[in-house]
Amino acid sequence: MLKARDLRILDEDELEGKLRELKETLFNLRFQHATGQLDNPMKIKEARQDIARVCTVMTERKYAINEEAFGAPEYKFEEPEEVADTEAEIEEELEAEAEERVGVAVESEEELEEEVEEELKDI
Repeated sequence: MLKARDLRILDEDELEGKLRELKETLFNLRFQHATGQLDNPMKIKEARQDIARVCTVMTERKYAINEEAFGAPEYKFEEPEEVADTEAEIEEELEAEAEERVGVAVESEEELEEEVEEELKDI
């Protein structure tokens, strides 16, 4: 049975080789079990668990989980930006964005509708 701490000291190529070796072992164990030559069927379970351990260590490295065990992470999750808490803050942000795009401050929807109606009357 493999230990996760022993797998963590291996590099990527060694982990992939270990995974390949374990999958071959599992295949052979299943074949022996099907033909009635396997004395201890618990070896199949142990092989599956070892494969899972190797895959877990590989996933930990990929997503920089348990960084102190591996050193520098390959990928670091970004912290989300602060999100507006209320609808009023969201509306203020949208108005500011619209003002930046258009260059004109829009104070309310009613005023905008009045301006549009006045322009339509002129036409």
